[in-house]
Amino acid sequence: MEHLRHLLPFVARYRNRLLFGLLCAAGSALLTAIIPQILRTTVDNLNSRGVVAGDLLRAGGIMLALAFADSLCRYGQRQLVAGSAYGVEYDMRGALFRRLLTLDQGFYGQAHTGDLMTRVTNDLSAVRQFLGPGVNSLMTATLFIGIAGSLLFLTNGTLALIVLALLPIITILFVAIGGRMQRIFRGVQDQFGDLSTRAQENFSGIRTIKAYAQEDDEIRTFLAENERYRAQNVRYVLLSGLLWPALAVVMGLIGAIVLLVGGRFVANGTMSLGDLVLFNTYLALLSWPMVNLGWTVNLYQQASASMGRIAEVLNRRASIRTPDEAQPNVTIGGSIEFRDVGIRFDHTLTAEHQLATGGKAAPAAKERTQNWVLRHISFTVPAGSSLAIVGATGVGKTTLVNLLARVRDPDEGQVLIDGRDIRTLPLDDLRRAIGYVPQDTFLFSVPLRENVTFGRPDATQQEVDRAAEVARLSNDLSQFPNGLDTMIGERGVTLSGGQKQRPAIARAVLRDPAILVLDDALSSVDTHTAAQILAGLRDVMQERTSIIIAQRIATVKDADQVVVLHEGHIEEQGAHRALVQSGGRYAAMYRRELLEAELREE
Repeated sequence: MEHLRHLLPFVARYRNRLLFGLLCAAGSALLTAIIPQILRTTVDNLNSRGVVAGDLLRAGGIMLALAFADSLCRYGQRQLVAGSAYGVEYDMRGALFRRLLTLDQGFYGQAHTGDLMTRVTNDLSAVRQFLGPGVNSLMTATLFIGIAGSLLFLTNGTLALIVLALLPIITILFVAIGGRMQRIFRGVQDQFGDLSTRAQENFSGIRTIKAYAQEDDEIRTFLAENERYRAQNVRYVLLSGLLWPALAVVMGLIGAIVLLVGGRFVANGTMSLGDLVLFNTYLALLSWPMVNLGWTVNLYQQASASMGRIAEVLNRRASIRTPDEAQPNVTIGGSIEFRDVGIRFDHTLTAEHQLATGGKAAPAAKERTQNWVLRHISFTVPAGSSLAIVGATGVGKTTLVNLLARVRDPDEGQVLIDGRDIRTLPLDDLRRAIGYVPQDTFLFSVPLRENVTFGRPDATQQEVDRAAEVARLSNDLSQFPNGLDTMIGERGVTLSGGQKQRPAIARAVLRDPAILVLDDALSSVDTHTAAQILAGLRDVMQERTSIIIAQRIATVKDADQVVVLHEGHIEEQGAHRALVQSGGRYAAMYRRELLEAELREE
């Protein structure tokens, strides 16, 4: 019950429907229990008065009416309970999706996509199965067992005590097998998440797999993962299969005792033949609720394990979020200041453990390696000016600009916009003010137009055309069968690297942000097209604060100031001309680029 308590807020919304469903279940159990009473009276009348057609017709009519009323109650019960279960599933799926979209990127650095998809699909389905068919069976079984047990005591207390004394054997079986089943089912779901992740990564990276001829190796790896999943399922099925034979043995034992003891009571005259028929009828009717209990326990164990996995996401809070005291609807001008900023590389060796514990690593899991990636970084970018950041690959350029949109927060120092620490600003207002073009562009598998207007679905055609022209996306539209309305493949797989970067640039330009960040956004574009895009961007950049990360000096030489990062600190800072004249690292990079250009021309 520890995990299923997380269901209570969702179930509480449907408490009235569930209450009426319980009343329908009680009515059904009562009507089912009355039918054997009619049968007992009929048998006793046959034994004492012989066959009387009128009595038989009357008893048959009553039993038929009771069965019809029972069917109506069962129908109402299933409609109310099953409908509530689907409602809870709907609400939980929405809550899960909302929570997943609000979690910070640090969470996604630890979690696997396939595992998250399993939680949103398989785990939710397991919970719904318990709330629907499981709760239906539980209501019917427990109510009928209670009513039938009471009537058995009224019929023959001694025989009823024998029956009820044997029933706890089933409870013992549930306790002994159920806990083990829950642990194994949790392993089954975790392994299914790993299997889904493996498949998803293979499908997304199919070009790389084929380029390196690794199909056979990946197939072998997948088959090994699949075998582990099969083995886990077989273990679960073996344990689950023990319940049904155990139930059959217990019910057979109770039936044999009833016939032996009850037959002697009838022979001694202390029990009528109708009572013995009544007892056997109740036992026959009780066998199915007892089987239902076994099935419900299976569903409970699965739902408990799955709800635990779902709760890990629902209870996880984003480490980066809007402060409670932040004022909404903040207007951002674009002045940027990095004040003695330090960023530390912090890698937890057991990342999956954090997800499994809701973000709280156990003491044994806190084996970390901590090194400063960047430290004592200070610079100012006045509103409307441009800053270029250059440096070797892996020096921390992207990590630095990620602080602006609070993808992560600095480990020391402050990042300020318009003189305010960005940690005091509303997160949505902050991110709406930043147009970010990453080097690794993500495109959705929707028409190209929707990728460009992402974040600005209300943009006019004129605005879209201007953004496409600035990004030189218009140069490629003639190659697409439907222009901007062409459907692209998953993650833009049908486009080249340069073609994927241009819609991302157009997307950022269309958003008309106060701050524009280009993170090596022209790395996949040829030199000629890059020059055209830069020419178009100069007009855009005059109206806003711009930060440009690039490997080519030609891309950044027109920036108002340039920052050169080296070994975790700012080694040089200033305008292009001044840095070239100083003869330092920047000047060496510029000379090397000019030499490479001359060699290409030859």
